[in-house]
Amino acid sequence: MSVESRESASVVRMSLMFRIQHILLMGTLLVLALTGFALMYHDNWLGSALIRLEGGVLFRGFIHCTAAVLLMAQMVFHAFYMLFTREGKRELKDFLLGKQDFADFSQAIRFNLGTASEYPRFGKYGYKEKFQYWGATVGTLLISVTGVILWAENISMKILPKIFLDITLIIHGYQGLLAFVILLFWHVYNEHLHPSVFPMNRAWLTGKVDAEWLRQEHPLEYEKLKQEEVL
Repeated sequence: MSVESRESASVVRMSLMFRIQHILLMGTLLVLALTGFALMYHDNWLGSALIRLEGGVLFRGFIHCTAAVLLMAQMVFHAFYMLFTREGKRELKDFLLGKQDFADFSQAIRFNLGTASEYPRFGKYGYKEKFQYWGATVGTLLISVTGVILWAENISMKILPKIFLDITLIIHGYQGLLAFVILLFWHVYNEHLHPSVFPMNRAWLTGKVDAEWLRQEHPLEYEKLKQEEVL
């Protein structure tokens, strides 16, 4: 195979199982955000309009709870998959945060400020992907725990002080808002609107990326695959 054909080849970056999990997570979070915002901001025109679109207050609650159950089921499945399958263990190892990630983060800031001569070189996942992954993981866990407490309101009020429930409600609502904002602005920009992939990185659909994109954005992973003769 010539160098030119290798450079234009595609590389598998997301397996079918991860693509399915990604799409399900995206769908459930979007449904939870829309139904949650409808309740959180029910006293303004946007919240009222969302409630009407969602079939009224009761049906909105049914949709929200159904999506919440699906989200928690995905969380359990994902944890099992990452901890007990061969692919999951390999991906989990790549996603673990280390000193180098924080050093890369610092170097990227210094590079953008003009005080570092070189942008950090990343492996399969750089600090951006790792921060997003662990942020989404912790955020999903926090939303799930607080959501269960609020869902079982009658039981919770018997064993927990009211101030705890008030704090739980605040955490649940604003954690959902934070997750939506991060997904909308940070994740979507980095993965789809960034000049290197605009108008969309199709890996979430096809699982593949161009080898040239990998060479520019994740050079350490590119070199590793070349050594393994995958490229």
